Amino acid sequence: MDHGPLRLGRIAYLNVWPLYETLVREFPEGPEITYVPGHPAELNTALCAGTIDAAPASAFAYLANPGAFRLLPDLCIRAATGPIQSVLLLSPVPLAELPDHLARTGDPVLLSGASASSNALLQVLWRFAWKFPETRFEKVAPGTGLATGKPFVEIGDLALGRYLDPPAGWHVTDLGQAWLGFAGTPFVFALWIVREGLAAGRMAALERMHEVLVGINRNLSDQLPERVAAPNRPRWITSDDLLAYLRVVNYDFDAAAQASLILFAHHCRELGLIEAVPGLRFAF
Repeated sequence: MDHGPLRLGRIAYLNVWPLYETLVREFPEGPEITYVPGHPAELNTALCAGTIDAAPASAFAYLANPGAFRLLPDLCIRAATGPIQSVLLLSPVPLAELPDHLARTGDPVLLSGASASSNALLQVLWRFAWKFPETRFEKVAPGTGLATGKPFVEIGDLALGRYLDPPAGWHVTDLGQAWLGFAGTPFVFALWIVREGLAAGRMAALERMHEVLVGINRNLSDQLPERVAAPNRPRWITSDDLLAYLRVVNYDFDAAAQASLILFAHHCRELGLIEAVPGLRFAF
């Protein structure tokens, strides 16, 4: 059995910043827990390798390998309503013109090397929402897509920066908004994923951490104005823009969010991205 503290992955993106700011203060590193940084794709890999125990990681990672994981109840990362602002497709031509542009140039669409859910979401929207013809998808490192001149997916803080200040000549499609328009439900980008087989001590720490997180989420909406005005807020974004962004990020894994996830899974299965639509198995 494993011993030592619970190893919790921590995404450095603003979409979980208010949760972790409080969690680390209320549940600091020590004998019970340690925090391991990484972007979503890195945390997916670490969960599969067993080098971390739990993390808010790509929802697609669970759908693709549900036997290896369980989920924390009540919590996810999704849009509330409207654009999520930090999961984007950037294109050198308007979206409706993109198939003709790709046919003319032979260019691929560049997926993000930092994401699994967002890449699968684009492929689902491409086929089922936009009904575009098949195209070639390749991956690109985060932050490098713009220099290629090709359409690309950007996520996280890099995407939020592009949303707030779009690069000249580029057309921005918010993939969260596109899913909402297509499916009528908010898209679930990340789940709190737990690897199977945690030792009793780590499971106890996980349960305590979950209780703290649920409490933070319950009171978060009222506290956001104070949080974004605090001296330790990220300085690259204004407090008004940060507050507007955090108002559209939602952490409630409620019935609507669960239905949205399962609908997404059905479409992923139709594309052959996953073998089957899994049930939702929770850690406790």
